[in-house]
Amino acid sequence: MGDGMTPKTILLATDLSCRCDRALARAVSLAKEWNARLVVLHALETPAPVTNEPSWRGSIDPRSAARKRLLADLCGEIPSDLELIIERGEPAQLVLDTVARLGCELVMTGVARDELFGRSLLGSTVETLARRSNVPVLIVKSRACGSYADVVVASDFSECSRNALEAALEMVPAARVSLFHAYQVPFEGQIDDRMAVRESFGREALGKGRAFLAETSPLAASRVNVTCEYGALVPLLRDLIDARAVDLVVVGKRGHSKLAELLLGSVAQAVLSEVPCDVMVVPMRK
Repeated sequence: MGDGMTPKTILLATDLSCRCDRALARAVSLAKEWNARLVVLHALETPAPVTNEPSWRGSIDPRSAARKRLLADLCGEIPSDLELIIERGEPAQLVLDTVARLGCELVMTGVARDELFGRSLLGSTVETLARRSNVPVLIVKSRACGSYADVVVASDFSECSRNALEAALEMVPAARVSLFHAYQVPFEGQIDDRMAVRESFGREALGKGRAFLAETSPLAASRVNVTCEYGALVPLLRDLIDARAVDLVVVGKRGHSKLAELLLGSVAQAVLSEVPCDVMVVPMRK
């Protein structure tokens, strides 16, 4: 995926449960918006042995049943370039292998389930994809109501967050994109005038944010606003999402090493689990 380009091949990983309906709807919407090929992948489970079946029930081909279910879930909204892949295998590895084989540029999936007003339970497949995928992974939590309009990139002004910002600008060229940085004051408990020091740190962070945008690209400098707030990142993001109806948060992931695969990072993990809107994890480009 080059500068100013949207993904041309999207892979949606689905277990055909109702919790993936929102991801399916968003994948269809993005495929149409980007004029992209949509690959829908379902990993078949090994069926348990069945005894004493009813007399009216004949043998069922699991691939045919899964295909029928997928087409029914599309409700007639079938993209012009759609491929259904239904195979047996460990779901996360099957997704990663398919991404490599077909050159997919974005992986999409849903969450295992949502706790009311709480964190999302991602499920082992989603967590594995977020750790190991070398293309962006979009975890869909909200119902698709049009294109992404308000996008926030969580940034610590590192190269991985720069990579995340560049991906956001490429994928959602018409959206409002903001850079968000949360800062804290070291040894704050030992400082007398805490508010003055917080304000000083805030001004410094804002200056770093503007320099970060200028160093990223002229497009980022002209189009992206930077917000720096005192406090912990995830609670601030949750409040911002509620106040401004943010519909996508983008976070960067460091490295391609085996260690990076094992350790997604506490911040990225918290953002994935606890913010209520869609989240995209962007790996560093090789």
